[in-house]
Amino acid sequence: MPIAQVRVKAAVQSTWKGSTSVRWKEGLAYIEHDRIGVKYLRMGEVVGEDTFPFSALADLSIKVPDELKSDPELPHFGLKFYLPSGEKTLILTIGKNMLIYDEDAFKKFVHKIFEVLINGASVKLLLARMRGGALNMEAKWESGTLKIVVVRSVRKRRKERNIIVLVEGRPVSLFADMEDLDVEEIEMGDKKVEAWKIKHFYENESVVSYLLVEEKKVRLYILRYLLTYRKDYLELLMKVAEEFPTIKSEFQEELERELKELGGLDEMEQQVLMALYSGMDPLSLNEMFGISEKELEEIYDRLMDKGLLKLVMIRKVVDLTRDGRKLVNKMMKYGMGMM
Repeated sequence: MPIAQVRVKAAVQSTWKGSTSVRWKEGLAYIEHDRIGVKYLRMGEVVGEDTFPFSALADLSIKVPDELKSDPELPHFGLKFYLPSGEKTLILTIGKNMLIYDEDAFKKFVHKIFEVLINGASVKLLLARMRGGALNMEAKWESGTLKIVVVRSVRKRRKERNIIVLVEGRPVSLFADMEDLDVEEIEMGDKKVEAWKIKHFYENESVVSYLLVEEKKVRLYILRYLLTYRKDYLELLMKVAEEFPTIKSEFQEELERELKELGGLDEMEQQVLMALYSGMDPLSLNEMFGISEKELEEIYDRLMDKGLLKLVMIRKVVDLTRDGRKLVNKMMKYGMGMM
């Protein structure tokens, strides 16, 4: 009995065929504990089937080029497999006929794929090794398992699906209120291991914990899950994605897109953003830059139109939006807009 199934449009891209084109077919996708499959349909009858074992899964939630998509406006999900016959990419999507396809059901199906791959995976956790900037000598390595559940973000004050670690039945949330993420060598008994160093909110304070995920595939699944459902953590996740070239490549494309958008700002706009980011008074920047109040307000208007500033008071008291702050961080990283 399948764990989940949903009506889809499916296509398989094979490297051995030497072609980048795909042929879309109507089908019923299903998930079992060890594989994903598609039963192809014609006039309601099964006319063929493809199955892909999770043991051969090389990557998932990969970027699907627009030229391969059935309809770029609809959600697509790609899974890459290394099989004896060569590399194959299974691409799933839906059609626009809502009598046949259900977008919500499709998204739940995709989420179920992650659940099957992540739930129950074994990890080691060194919880709250650092508290208040000091070493917590009571922290010990513990065995745990991963599980995707609905958790409550303390800081955002809302519920969301995320990955937790179960330690002797006790849930530990590492990713819901994550502040930083890196890789660090740390002692475990009489050996040293490379673990994820996670700064997160726990028991009403910021702590540093270490998570050891020994299986590379499981590390990939965690990253892909967070990249899919927690895009606000993009830059944090890149610190631990060095071992996955495909993720790095996708991140580079995203970065180039953002820098291209940054290219749409003139030099004065960049400097104004930097000045506001550093905490300078928005009402006196005209004096600093040697421009008139009218010219400064015109700059503010343009930046508000671009979604990078928000109006706080009528007399052009402005503040950076979240997108504005992210953009300034990029500018600082690449030495742009420096005064």
